[in-house]
Formats: sequence, C-alpha cells, structure tokens
Amino acid sequence: MSFIKNNSYILLLIILCMGFSIIGITKSSKAQHMTEITIMEGDTLWGLALHHAEDMSKEQWMKEVMRLNDLETATIKTGEDLLLPTKPTVENQKIIQLAGDNR
Repeated sequence: MSFIKNNSYILLLIILCMGFSIIGITKSSKAQHMTEITIMEGDTLWGLALHHAEDMSKEQWMKEVMRLNDLETATIKTGEDLLLPTKPTVENQKIIQLAGDNR
C-alpha cells in the first residue's frame, strides 16, 4: 500500500497514457475516409454505388453520399464535385518513417 502511496504520480501517468491511447485508437478506427470526384455526363448515384460501395449496401452508401454532400435528393448534376466515402487504404493513410528505418 505504501508503494502505491509513494508512487501515485507514476500510476496516474500510466492510467492517463492508457486512456489517451484508447481514445486515439477509437478515433482513428472511426475516422471517415473520403475521396472527391467530379460527376460526368450519365453518372448516377446508383451507378457510382455499384463501383464504390464496396462492403456497404448500395442504399446505405447513397444515403451517406447524400449526407456528406448535403443533397436533399439523389439527383446529381454533370460537373458537380461529390465527396464519396471510401475504405481506408495504405494510399489514404499517412505513412510515418522512423529515422534510420530504410525499409
């Protein structure tokens, strides 16, 4: 008990580090990854969903696109820029190279 009393600041520091680590991991896993495209003639949200929805249902993907772009209807116009939700990939993630790490 005296060890805990004498080293309470160390225990507090460890608990704070663990808490911040958990928060950081949770935020990075929930982060929304997006890509921006310009609508071409003949594009529809359903057609885009067929190519970009991946593991999300087409209807859910279309609702997410409408939410991201503040669209009231599923009608899109040629030349319009849209944000599309995407899965995180190595290209979308920041890669950190440590000093001396030549891999």
